[in-house]
Amino acid sequence: MKQYSILAVAAVLCATSLSTQAQTSMPARRAVQPKQKVVIKGATMKDGFLMKDGKVLMTRDAHTDALTSETTLVNGTKIGADGTVTMADGTTSTLKEGDYVSLTGRLTSASYKAQQDSLVQAQMAGGKGKVKSKKKVK
Repeated sequence: MKQYSILAVAAVLCATSLSTQAQTSMPARRAVQPKQKVVIKGATMKDGFLMKDGKVLMTRDAHTDALTSETTLVNGTKIGADGTVTMADGTTSTLKEGDYVSLTGRLTSASYKAQQDSLVQAQMAGGKGKVKSKKKVK
């Protein structure tokens, strides 16, 4: 009998504690202006750093922002917001318009990309420059 009265008192206490919880409302949220993103029209950029219009743009996970402070990559390469690149071995260079640095620290110049594009275009056109001769084997 004593156990039933203790259980009854405990049940009443639990029921009253659940019903008397405070009903507070959350404060109103402030309106915040979103950060302006740099939008590149056309094809999306690969993850890495690109010099465009005098700014170093950083792309990670398909989000592109202007670089504001020096960033160190996994191989020790440092890229500054002004376009200076200090390689892991200590050599320093400055990015020019269109130059690209991958997230692993590989620097690709705009002239190298143009050369590779022209080679791909020639290959797609059927390689009209050289004609390979076919030899018959007996």
